Amino acid sequence: MKKSNLFVTFVFLALISVSYGQDVILLTNRAKIEAKEIVVKGKTVYYQDYNDNSGDVFTVSLGKIEYIQYASGEKVLPADIMDKRNSLVGLGNNLINFHILDFSTNNFTMSYERVIADGEFSLQFPVSLGYGDESTNLLLPPPFDEIDIKFMNRFSVGAGLNIFPTRQGKARYFFGPAIHGGSGVYYHGYYGLGNTYDNTGFVSFVVNNGLIISPISHFSLSLVGTIGARHYFDVEGGKTAATGKISFNLSYRF
Repeated sequence: MKKSNLFVTFVFLALISVSYGQDVILLTNRAKIEAKEIVVKGKTVYYQDYNDNSGDVFTVSLGKIEYIQYASGEKVLPADIMDKRNSLVGLGNNLINFHILDFSTNNFTMSYERVIADGEFSLQFPVSLGYGDESTNLLLPPPFDEIDIKFMNRFSVGAGLNIFPTRQGKARYFFGPAIHGGSGVYYHGYYGLGNTYDNTGFVSFVVNNGLIISPISHFSLSLVGTIGARHYFDVEGGKTAATGKISFNLSYRF
């Protein structure tokens, strides 16, 4: 009886050791890896085979992982790892942007931005409301100060992709494409003084280049230059012209 009890106790302790000592990596193809000593560096997960005592280290791309479940029972998704990494530099992945310089062109513009893919990219969605009867581009040097001088935005929305070559940090360069669509007034002269005009819808395809500085965790400043083309649907049967602007943005991060 004593030997039998001792054997049952040994088996019970062994099962406990296995259940609590083994990590599991579940891949997107539903394959399961029994692992230990898991370390995440960049977009690569390093691990050792739980059933192999050779000490060999294996790797798998973070993008191929559905989740990691540690021996403690904690389950971690790849998105959680990315969010945690950005939080290590003290920066939130969500930004509410106020486009301050748009006031100079009689526009009130705000945008929501979400940082994704381990800080390499962000998706930005601006909304702009125009007011007044004039549009200027005094902030652009010649000959770019003539761009959009005949157009007054009334309402527009957009979507853009920003690319951060060095991910997130205190000071970072970014660039990327964007598309905007909306409606406004196109004047056939400057500032609409004594000239005819057309109410028109439009779509713009532009490229942004900018610098964002984050002095504290919940606050950022950015300077962005934009250049591209805008198509007016109801002007001269369909007219395409250059468009561009400079933006200075204040952002709340969380």
